[in-house]
Amino acid sequence: MDYDLIILGAGPAGYIAAEYAGKHKLKTLVIEKQYFGGVCLNVGCIPTKTLLKRAKIIDYLVHAKDYGITINGQAKLDWKQLLKQKQEVVDKLVAGVKTIIKGAKVESIEGEATVIDKNKVQVNNTTYTTNNIIVATGSRPRYLTLPGFEKAQQAGFIIDSTQALALEGVPKKFVVVGGGVIGVEFAFLFASLGSEVTIIQGVDRILEVCDSDVSELISKTLKNKGVQIITNAHVVRAENNQLFYTVNGVEQSVIGDKILVSIGRIANTECLDQLDLKRDHNNKIVLNEKLQTSTTNIYLIGDVNTQMMLAHYAYQQGRYAVDQILNQNQVKPAEKNKCPACIYTNPEVAFVGYSEMELQKEKIDYVKSSLPFIYSGKAIADHETNGFVKMMFNPKTGAILGGCIIASTASDIIAELALVMENNLTVFDIANSISPHPTMNEMVTDVCKKAIFDYFS
Repeated sequence: MDYDLIILGAGPAGYIAAEYAGKHKLKTLVIEKQYFGGVCLNVGCIPTKTLLKRAKIIDYLVHAKDYGITINGQAKLDWKQLLKQKQEVVDKLVAGVKTIIKGAKVESIEGEATVIDKNKVQVNNTTYTTNNIIVATGSRPRYLTLPGFEKAQQAGFIIDSTQALALEGVPKKFVVVGGGVIGVEFAFLFASLGSEVTIIQGVDRILEVCDSDVSELISKTLKNKGVQIITNAHVVRAENNQLFYTVNGVEQSVIGDKILVSIGRIANTECLDQLDLKRDHNNKIVLNEKLQTSTTNIYLIGDVNTQMMLAHYAYQQGRYAVDQILNQNQVKPAEKNKCPACIYTNPEVAFVGYSEMELQKEKIDYVKSSLPFIYSGKAIADHETNGFVKMMFNPKTGAILGGCIIASTASDIIAELALVMENNLTVFDIANSISPHPTMNEMVTDVCKKAIFDYFS
């Protein structure tokens, strides 16, 4: 065999797998079709957060008087400079990924790969043999195939999330189809940049993966920014920059200079089409607990297996899959229920474990403790009291079942809850820990102390 391992894709799952394999002396080849660093680094997590940080600064400037600051003159947005900074960040991190791969003594090739059989991969008209294959080819935006959509896409009116990061200017009117995580983040971004934003959502609230109290707070915050949210709306067609939809059977329309379609993502599995892998009734490739396909030397990791489309979840799967190949059992499998997730709105949303909605659906007994950030000295000092911490516990043992944080720094705080859950600590362990004061993090401790007083004393 030419290699011990061939990895298709150099995104978060792929390059971490490559690094781990290389450091454990597996002769490894990485094949990347387009983006070293994947969607996350090039047209996803990193560039969106770069722009969202600038949008947050704009929000601070708009509300400078609330902080006792008077600004002489008008702060002006330089969109081209923002895009330049975004690309500089991306380029720097892409170079870092290539350095990681090279430093692990892993070979890399640019090109589109196809898996010929369980031991052969073809790229750039060359076939390579290998003992193991890891597929980490990621995902792409899902499109709507409704009347007029293809024409509107070709005309540049209807765009996806990748195109939204490279617009020539800030659109006056920006329409978002889909009120999920990506759609809501872009709504915050362009509302802060000055666009008139409308969200068209198919169900009765945005962020339907979250509890209703989260949706309500973020909806209220968006509306305070001038964003119009239309729920229970079913998109039916497009005519250039005009989007038609129905609510309760009545057709309406909205005009947008740009219309972002953000309705989920599709796994890139085409490289496996020549293989007869076991699939389920939805044509999804079936995996076992070791992330192996029915051809057991072929693994699927990251977005392509659709388990949890998060870069940090993919990191863990990358290490875990290689660990299975090495048969070392040194890396724990990624567990959905212990993996945190973040939404980079302003304030941010972060959660881990069960939501109340999930606990109720699965009929799991729980008790809840929560506090708004008006109880936090640091939040009051920072003028950042919009949000709360809530946690759910096993009423008998005090085990932490889940938690959600809405705060200006929620994405940083949630790691504490994830670590606690990973190590099976309880409400008593957290309540007995000492948090620095004043910090936003101490609200986690305070919520646990409140829970003990309310339920466990």
